[in-house]
Amino acid sequence: MVMMILRTLLVIFVSVLLKVLYDTISCYWVTPMRIKRIMERQGVCGPKPGFLTGNILDMTSLISIAVSQDMKSINHDIVGRLLPHFVLWSNQYGISNFF
Repeated sequence: MVMMILRTLLVIFVSVLLKVLYDTISCYWVTPMRIKRIMERQGVCGPKPGFLTGNILDMTSLISIAVSQDMKSINHDIVGRLLPHFVLWSNQYGISNFF
């Protein structure tokens, strides 16, 4: 009787573990890659994302470099200062890119 209960608990535990593993892989790897392929087929391209962080590390480093420098003049075109990753990737991949 005890072995049957332990076997049932083991099956439930393994099932839950496999479900969590599948959901995690699907959420963080399969779905983003599927969306990237769909976007590339439509002509929307962009930089290759990292595994868990995507392009956040690139974006933060570009923003910190841009903000650390003084503005050369006062004007209303501050996209290059606030969103330097957008300016860089627009020049590299065209205006229809994503990040």
